[in-house]
Amino acid sequence: MIIRSERIYMEDGCKAGCLEIEGGAFKRFYPEGSLVKADADYGANRIIPGIFDTHNHGGFGVRVSDGVPEEELKLYLKGSAANGVTALFPTTTEPGAMRLLAKMAGEEQDGAKIMGIHSEGPWGARVGEKGVNTGYPAVDLDLARRMIEAGGGKLKLVGIAPEVENAYAAIDFFLKNGIAMAMYHTNANFKEACLAVDRGITVATHLCNVMTGLHHRDVGVMGASILRDEVYCELICDFLHVSKEMIEIILRLKPNDKIMMISDSGSYAGAPVGKYKSFWPGAKADRSYITVTEDGFVLSETGRLSGSSKPVIYGVKNLVEKSGMKLEDVWPLCSLNVHKKYGFADKKGSIKEGKDADFVVISDDFGVLYTYSEGRLVYDHNNGADYFNHKFLDDQRLA
Repeated sequence: MIIRSERIYMEDGCKAGCLEIEGGAFKRFYPEGSLVKADADYGANRIIPGIFDTHNHGGFGVRVSDGVPEEELKLYLKGSAANGVTALFPTTTEPGAMRLLAKMAGEEQDGAKIMGIHSEGPWGARVGEKGVNTGYPAVDLDLARRMIEAGGGKLKLVGIAPEVENAYAAIDFFLKNGIAMAMYHTNANFKEACLAVDRGITVATHLCNVMTGLHHRDVGVMGASILRDEVYCELICDFLHVSKEMIEIILRLKPNDKIMMISDSGSYAGAPVGKYKSFWPGAKADRSYITVTEDGFVLSETGRLSGSSKPVIYGVKNLVEKSGMKLEDVWPLCSLNVHKKYGFADKKGSIKEGKDADFVVISDDFGVLYTYSEGRLVYDHNNGADYFNHKFLDDQRLA
């Protein structure tokens, strides 16, 4: 198969020409003017590498959790592809869900590809602004073992608050098993955060959110994450979780090759504005119901941010259209950097001869037109498919 575009974003710049795809990989690039006939001509629409979202709890009316039907998870993978995502770390702390995801990761999916599993917690310490802290479970190495067993070799990232009791035992245990560690939901100060990095933590979970921020006498976890070169920083660029100005400060201070754009989306992503029942069992404290606002906020009863409603491509658009960045400087933040961090960059993460043909065709207004995973068309905007789980609306919507 040969595809053409006037704007193909490759590692060495934006180029016009044709890409030959064979065996699910990019075989060769032909510059514009080559005597090559394209099977699909995308004209002036842009082609970027597929997005790798390593922090998302679901979307489109689907929650990644124990007991979720496999068919709903398949719908979530399709919905992700419809938003330009070709690779995912579904995010859950629940072993039952991990076991099912690990099985699905070994199968060909008609949507985004499961590259691994992310467990955000469960051993945290901080609840975030406007929240009610009902406590977190104690570090439990038996649970850690069950998580690894359930993950079937696909558990790639675990978050922990480094200041909680026995955190270092968990950090050491997961690292010994080849699993990256993140600082998540943490009250740690700068010194504690740096000691955790010394111990082996290399990821900051959604930088700025639910962590100690910058203060002129102690720059906290946020400061440590920016200053320590070992740390890759997840960043939600919806301009709702983190302001436009703070994101611009971060991008000036932190080497951009250590930034990884994420969505932190949940089942409310793509849902209509309104009030919903909680997806948290037992309706924890201030989360007996959730509101999706006109602006796109997903809020608890007290106004606490409870995940995102926006996909990563929305953040890409923000950085280009509102922060004035060039697309050639933005796409690595949601693709190449992420693949490098987790060891997949030899085969994925950029449009380059020999790499897997994971790419997205987008319009000038950042609408996703087509998504390809390893050379297969897994999303076509012309087919009119609805990837939202409408059972979620029937069961959860209050108003």
